[in-house]
Amino acid sequence: MNDLPLNDTVRARMQGIRGDIDQGLEDVSASARRMVDWKHYVQTYPWVCLGTAAALGFLIVPKRSTALPADLASPAELAKIGREVINSRPAAGRGWVDSLVATVVSVALREATAYVGRNAGRFLGTANPAGTNDHDSNCTS
Repeated sequence: MNDLPLNDTVRARMQGIRGDIDQGLEDVSASARRMVDWKHYVQTYPWVCLGTAAALGFLIVPKRSTALPADLASPAELAKIGREVINSRPAAGRGWVDSLVATVVSVALREATAYVGRNAGRFLGTANPAGTNDHDSNCTS
């Protein structure tokens, strides 16, 4: 007869432990999601993110060329001081095929950039709720 209250106590304690484990797993899962979300770091540490972006931009952008146009000095003078020479004469005109390819690539890049800009919210998971459009918000009809 003494075992009945002990069993109920053990069962209640086990149920409490299971609840604690479930809550702990939910906390760990939320913390892991927050750790891999870049928006969390931008909101929490905006100045560090700004500095990091500026430093990366500085490192990515190539250094300016120190070459001089060939008109300013003779190649022999430039060779003495170790400077590069840029031929300032225009190159022969590109063929019409090259011009066409350059135009098509330019238009394609412009359209791709516009598409990404229009759909950035969907790509990042922050799309507007259904029925709301930013461009219609100021219309009075």
